[in-house]
Amino acid sequence: MAGKKTKWSSCNLLESATEGSRLFQFSVSSNKVKLSGDLRVAEGDDPPAKAVGKDWSDLLSRKLNITTLPPEKVFLRVVELPECEPDELLPMVEFQIEELSPLPIAQTVWSAEVVPGSTSTEGNQTVLVMIAERVEVEGRLDELEAVNYLADRVEVPLLRELVPGEPREDGAHIQLVQGADSVLALVSWWFDSRLRDVNSFNLPDTAASRDALVEKINSVALAGEVAGWMPGEPTCHLVKRGDVAGGWNAALAKCFDSIREVEPMSEVDLATAAVEFASRTTAPGLMIEDYSLRNRQRYQDSLWMEGVKGAIAIMLMGLLGFFVYGSMLQSTLDDKISLVTVQTNLFTKALSLKAKVETLEKQKALKYAALQAWAKVSTGLPGELKFTELAFASGRSLDGNTSRELRISGAAEAGKVTLIDDYQEALTRMTRPMTRMESVNEKEKALLFSRVRAETIRQDTRKNQTIWSLVCEFNGE
Repeated sequence: MAGKKTKWSSCNLLESATEGSRLFQFSVSSNKVKLSGDLRVAEGDDPPAKAVGKDWSDLLSRKLNITTLPPEKVFLRVVELPECEPDELLPMVEFQIEELSPLPIAQTVWSAEVVPGSTSTEGNQTVLVMIAERVEVEGRLDELEAVNYLADRVEVPLLRELVPGEPREDGAHIQLVQGADSVLALVSWWFDSRLRDVNSFNLPDTAASRDALVEKINSVALAGEVAGWMPGEPTCHLVKRGDVAGGWNAALAKCFDSIREVEPMSEVDLATAAVEFASRTTAPGLMIEDYSLRNRQRYQDSLWMEGVKGAIAIMLMGLLGFFVYGSMLQSTLDDKISLVTVQTNLFTKALSLKAKVETLEKQKALKYAALQAWAKVSTGLPGELKFTELAFASGRSLDGNTSRELRISGAAEAGKVTLIDDYQEALTRMTRPMTRMESVNEKEKALLFSRVRAETIRQDTRKNQTIWSLVCEFNGE
């Protein structure tokens, strides 16, 4: 069945050459087909994968891979059918294909195309039918699969010269293609701007074959005269490919009064014509449908594999990026920890120095308080009382403050207890010198002792003395 027309962006045509293969590359647009590359592929080498392979870009920019069959491997037939839609052409030919094919249908691959400008006044159209042996097409496709060339279409470029895109001059158009030991004769008969018949004769390159060709051409001409489409004296338009011997001209002169030699199309022009036809037609050509489906499935599988590989690559890149980012964060964290360690050591040293300074300040204040207390206590002591001991002590209280005490011990004559009480009262009223920053309301804070208590007052009858001891607690730390 005719397929849906596809808009192609590029095309590759791979055909066998004398040594290896020849790869033509074309860019395809709605207006024209332009040759973009002509590569020689050595025997045993694969075509460039980048040129013939398909990837994700083919979803947007479609690529057509064409392979070719030698013209001697194809049987040609011409039939007239009523005009119809393109989708109806192949089903109409299918009704007659068993009669047209020289081989069993199961062993063939066939296709059909309408010959341009061949519609008759009766409303019929001329259709060219191409039939190839299935094993030949499969062998060619398997050969290309081995070199990673997945074909989308099978063409015979020489047919584009035999049956061009517009009607030809009246007469017999003959192409002689020189082979290794044979000559292929392709004959198309054009009259009244219509293709009447096509013949293909693959003959050994011998003198006997030339006579055989003359006999075959005369048979076709006779049949054409009987059918009414052959004029009396047709002209021969002769195209030679390769080193065709001159004896063929002499043989053809027996059939035609006039022989006009025509310059053959170049291989590039043939390839271009084949691509132009393939890129615009909806006919499937000689491609085997099973291979088309298999190649399409391989392409889809390759896309899935590429997608999986891409996803894995993205995951690996993400993990690598995460690892790099984590390493950067770890490095930053290590730097911060090092900085914190340094700052902690500096802070600890600062606290230690501060504590030492505070200790020195307190020692200084303690010494100053001791001297101040010594001066106050000494000057305020009544003459009847005598010192036996003056002790200064400091310690840490439970609430964390520093307590300072002055222990005053002495002796007095018996009966002088009142003087001791007066001295205790005088000690509670003693003040320290106030600084400029302290106001009058802070007078209580200026008292030298916050508390003075009598620790010991006892009578020594032996010595007739009163032994006394007072404990003075300094005001503030």
